[in-house]
Amino acid sequence: MSIHHEASELSTQLTTWRRHLHAHPEVSFQEFETQKYLLDQLESLGLKPYRIGQTGVAVDIGEGSKGVAIRADIDALPIQEESNWPFRSVNDGVMHACGHDGHTAILLGVAKILASRQDQLPGRIRLMFQPAEEKIPGGAKLLIQDGVLDGIDRVLGLHLSSDMPTGTVGAVVGAQTANADSFTIDIEGQGGHGSQPHLSIDPIIVGSELTLAIQSIVSRSMNPRSPVVVTIGTFHSGANFNIIAPRARLTGTVRTFSVEDRRQVRRRLEELVAHISAAHGAHAVLDYVEGYPSVTNSERETSIVREVAARLPGIQSWMDIEPLMAGEDFSYYQEVCPGTFFMLGCRNEEQEAIWPHHHPRFTLDENALPLGVSLLSETALQYLLLP
Repeated sequence: MSIHHEASELSTQLTTWRRHLHAHPEVSFQEFETQKYLLDQLESLGLKPYRIGQTGVAVDIGEGSKGVAIRADIDALPIQEESNWPFRSVNDGVMHACGHDGHTAILLGVAKILASRQDQLPGRIRLMFQPAEEKIPGGAKLLIQDGVLDGIDRVLGLHLSSDMPTGTVGAVVGAQTANADSFTIDIEGQGGHGSQPHLSIDPIIVGSELTLAIQSIVSRSMNPRSPVVVTIGTFHSGANFNIIAPRARLTGTVRTFSVEDRRQVRRRLEELVAHISAAHGAHAVLDYVEGYPSVTNSERETSIVREVAARLPGIQSWMDIEPLMAGEDFSYYQEVCPGTFFMLGCRNEEQEAIWPHHHPRFTLDENALPLGVSLLSETALQYLLLP
């Protein structure tokens, strides 16, 4: 039986796995029950999984000097689900709103298919069920520190996309996601009564000027041909209408694709924070946190995904997608091994699979699950044949 046919036959089981995971989500670094569930499911396939990265799971299938690793992320988000699906989350305030339940179900399907073929594999395929993709510093670093890439030559992963119809596949050769950084600006002013502003140093005024000035970083300090995003996400200050608060806090995010742009944005933030606060007699501190680096797909490995997709029944088209400003810690694996992270469509308007990722009504077209199993399995086998 072909891998595609076997994956199609797994549709019911894939749906069962996905719906169980969807109903029992756990946030980053807390995936203890998910870990137990995965260990049970993999052991039932006759495999020998092991714990890794605190709440992660890994398992090897096959033997040999060549190794390929496939990753699925297993964590959910701190979001209250608003759907009425019978398999909706039973954990208040936690939801699989990014498709990680689908990723995990797909990798379980890969495990089932490859387990029955492990004596025929031309090498070793390691499945990585990774925790904490949604929260910096991310689970990928933990797995790497625990040796998950030891003896591995190439890495492979996918992300379901509600922007792409089911049956479509896409990727970018080179930078596919952005460097995803965050920052906090703490402003120390001098509080006082709202009727006597001359006796105070108003941190809200300082924060407001900073908010506007920061927008000039992209429009006036960066090359307009280089995609850069700088966003202020929160502004907190004050407790009463007639009191000038003593302090304020701003938080935001920076998205860039190049190391040079990343450094330039950080330098300009530091300059604006220092000079604008000083001009008002306030004191401000910038805490800049470098997040996940850019996912960068290698050319040869990406071309293999495209070749596999072209001959796979059920795949309607390949999309040369545009780079995404999102962040993704799969990039840490690619700093060690070449590989590809591709997008698999899961949008289906008839099934209400139309909501964006991280939306409280997000869901996915489960018809995409067997396609993901076929793509990952076939591509991993092709990677093992590379010199």
